[in-house]
Amino acid sequence: MLGHRSRGAIASLFSLLSIGCATTADTAAIRDDAEQMVSRSFSAPEPALLKRLNQDEAQRICSKIDHAPLAQDESAEVVKLARASIKYPPSGKLIGNWRHGEQLAHDGAGDRIQSGRLEKRKENGGLCQNCHALEPGDVNVGNVGPGLTRYGVQRGSSEEAAKYTYEKIYNAWAYVPCSNMPRLGANGHLTPEQIADLVAYLVDPQSPLNAK
Repeated sequence: MLGHRSRGAIASLFSLLSIGCATTADTAAIRDDAEQMVSRSFSAPEPALLKRLNQDEAQRICSKIDHAPLAQDESAEVVKLARASIKYPPSGKLIGNWRHGEQLAHDGAGDRIQSGRLEKRKENGGLCQNCHALEPGDVNVGNVGPGLTRYGVQRGSSEEAAKYTYEKIYNAWAYVPCSNMPRLGANGHLTPEQIADLVAYLVDPQSPLNAK
């Protein structure tokens, strides 16, 4: 539940964002005022939670007022920043353990706030099923993103396919600027090794995701 201060800040924020005919300078001022209001209204007992208020440059570009479309140079900058963020496993192996990847794809643990604190967990999960259809016959899946059933059958498990899949999971903005897909590697939610395991779950012929 939002407190009175948070509700007031959000109401003021929407008032600012509803102003029409703003000049570029006005738009920048509105953004600054809105971010300051959100920052003042948000409190947390853990410093780590306050870091969520700080946008990186790519997120700042994507957070356009009134869902204004990206300019060509802005899209190019987001892609550039996204590609620069991608890190690979020290081993260089992009296809890991599909069994662990299967667990991660169905696990929603990690970075959730419970009673004002980050939950305690052994490792974060990817919760891919929240947005994608996965294994054949699954019914408890989302449809926000494209279906991934038999992904490996369609794309194969070549080095090129594994690299594309790894980078898409690590930071999808390298391919689709400002898309809704979480930047699971770039934001530190998943490790490179975990992402390699998710790649295996998607492309390995033995994975149940690729069952006929």
